[in-house]
Amino acid sequence: MALTSDDTSRHRRRLGSLVTQRRAALGITDKRVAAKRCNMSVTTYTKIENGDPVNPLSYAKLEQGFGMVAGSCGAVLDGAESIMLLDGGELFVAGRSVAVDRSQLEPTLREAITKWTRLVRPDITLGEDQAMTDGILEELRRRGLLPDSEK
Repeated sequence: MALTSDDTSRHRRRLGSLVTQRRAALGITDKRVAAKRCNMSVTTYTKIENGDPVNPLSYAKLEQGFGMVAGSCGAVLDGAESIMLLDGGELFVAGRSVAVDRSQLEPTLREAITKWTRLVRPDITLGEDQAMTDGILEELRRRGLLPDSEK
C-alpha cells in the first residue's frame, strides 16, 4: 500500500518528535548547537524538528551527529515507530528505552508491589503480601516479561 501525503506528513512529524527528544537526551538546549553537531544549517535542523521536508542527505548527517544507526530516519519516514541508537538504545515517541540492571529487577519489583499493596490494602498480612508478590512475578516470568529466577 502506497503512503498518502497524510502518512508522509505524520511520519515526518514523528521523526521531528524523536529528533527533539534525542536533542534533549543529549543535553542540547540550543538548536544552533544541535545543527552544528550535525553539520547542517539551523534552518535545515529546525525543519527536521518541525516535520518539514528536507534533502535526504540531511538525515544522514543527523544520524551521524546524534549517534543514530544509519538509515533510522528513513525507516521512521517509511513508518517505523522508533530510532535505533549506536549505543544500543532505542528511541520511541513516548520515551527512550533504558538499560535495566537485571540483578535489580526482581528486588525492585518486589518493593514496588509491596508498597502499592500496602497502600491499597493496609490490613494485608505479610504472608498474603508475599504470596501475591510471588504470584505476580511468576506471571511476569510465564509471559516472558521477567527472566527466570536464579534461585
